[in-house]
Amino acid sequence: MPEQTPIPIPLDRWFKDAKKIEELREIMASETFQTALATLKEVAGPSYGSIAEGSETNSQRFAWYAGYRDAFADLHKLTKLDNKQPPAIAEEWTHITNPQ
Repeated sequence: MPEQTPIPIPLDRWFKDAKKIEELREIMASETFQTALATLKEVAGPSYGSIAEGSETNSQRFAWYAGYRDAFADLHKLTKLDNKQPPAIAEEWTHITNPQ
């Protein structure tokens, strides 16, 4: 693990680094990662009892589960090298760092 966590980078720069994409693909293909993914999905997933209750707590649990699924789906998208890259997201603070 690196001592310092790198700051988020713009999405278009991620797709320019084929080495990182391949490394992430290898990590996600590992048996350990796949087992961890399946475990987290199983633990966070809805059950018949939680659906039947219908309380606010269960709604939050379902939202949490959806977040897991979306996060893992987004990681999988980062392993794809194709010509249809998503448009770059505008950097929110450029007006401060690059005054005009």
